[in-house]
Amino acid sequence: MARLTGRVVRPGDFGWDDARKGYDQRFDIQPQAVVFCQDAQDVVHALGWARESGVPFRARSGRHNYEGWSNIQGGLVIDLSDMDSVRVDRDAATAEVGAGIYMLKCSEWLGSVGVTFPLATGPTVGLAGLTLGGGFGLTSRKLGLTCDNLLAVELVLADGSVVRASERERPDLFWACRGGGGGNFGIATRFTFRVHPVSMVAAFIAEWPWSAFDHVVAAWQGWAYEVDDAVSAALQLTASKTIKLYGLFAPDNPADVSKAQALLQPLLAAVPPSAPPQVEVLPFVVAARLFFGEGDQKVDPQDPRWAVHVHSDQQIYKSTSAAAMRPFSAAAIATLRGYLEDVPPLSQPPVQPSMVQLLPGGGAPSRVAPDATAVYMRAARFIVQYDAFWAAPQDGPATIAWAERFRTAMLPYASGAYVNYADSAIADWQQAYYGPNLARLVAVKRRHDPDNVFSFPQSIPLSV
Repeated sequence: MARLTGRVVRPGDFGWDDARKGYDQRFDIQPQAVVFCQDAQDVVHALGWARESGVPFRARSGRHNYEGWSNIQGGLVIDLSDMDSVRVDRDAATAEVGAGIYMLKCSEWLGSVGVTFPLATGPTVGLAGLTLGGGFGLTSRKLGLTCDNLLAVELVLADGSVVRASERERPDLFWACRGGGGGNFGIATRFTFRVHPVSMVAAFIAEWPWSAFDHVVAAWQGWAYEVDDAVSAALQLTASKTIKLYGLFAPDNPADVSKAQALLQPLLAAVPPSAPPQVEVLPFVVAARLFFGEGDQKVDPQDPRWAVHVHSDQQIYKSTSAAAMRPFSAAAIATLRGYLEDVPPLSQPPVQPSMVQLLPGGGAPSRVAPDATAVYMRAARFIVQYDAFWAAPQDGPATIAWAERFRTAMLPYASGAYVNYADSAIADWQQAYYGPNLARLVAVKRRHDPDNVFSFPQSIPLSV
């Protein structure tokens, strides 16, 4: 009989609530146990124990699954968060990183030796989910998606074998692990990435009055897609009627950071902001800290270690997404604004207002063929992320319904969905997440997990 090894936490143990809870407080799930694995063999033992015991299980890295699917009622949670080591080989320009590391820690370790690869902007997002689903970040237009920088992945397969997938070893599995979503083919335990040198960058923020909404969105969507690849600039539009541009300019030559103002100028000239934009030249690792903040969990750029407890920043929210394959028309922009102006009333204020974030396309990701990895939305002008927040439980149903009406109303202008923004309300989720790559992903699933051991509500099926 297989046994659990690693740090096992059960109901009644010290720290149980902290061990079981995820990021989204919509879900109150009570697993049978959580095993915090220390190495790949702990994962092998946990998987073997679950299969022999007939206990359902889920793998977990950062706890940010938008539908709570990295947890399971009455089952075993196989947690990778203690597997968070980083080893950089400067000569080879590679980094081996444990699958459980979260963004702030990963960024700090990489930044301490002057390198990076594309990371998410949430400080507690887990690396495994980010990478396996594709991975967008503030350096993606220059460096590609997170998965585009992946060189190899170590996984525990359903039969308990520990394997390595790369372009030369199990290339079909490696292809699927770059955008095919987490938890579908095995449990990732370690990644090898290509890393890139970074030094000085320009971080910028600009804001506009709500009255400029239509003009800002129209101007941004052309400028953000076509601007220099070293610029990634997201647009945040909130239900509290704020418009904010935020992003980075990360040139190859640190001496070029002074060009940031000139690169921003076409957008600023088209629609003058409320005040001159904030443009600050900083070391990359410090600039990254500026964007590591969600709600009340802000990271101090001067001392990032001070108070970031990776599981204390829970929120109550519903998120979903789509891809805009062409620029928004005037009608699309009006629909976008109309829904943000018509958020359901709330009994008490949430941690942050409901919002839409527009994440720019173009650049390096767009130059990768749609079938080169499992990420097919390479030609998207931008990704649309819909975020609905509330605090009082009674406000949940109306707010969730609003988010779904919003997404549905925008479907003529933005379709599909990003698998890392999992949404149980999407009926055609297989096509939405994977498009023309679905059949190939199903074939990989049949080959490497023929018994469908790795299964959850939106896992890749054994047949189309």
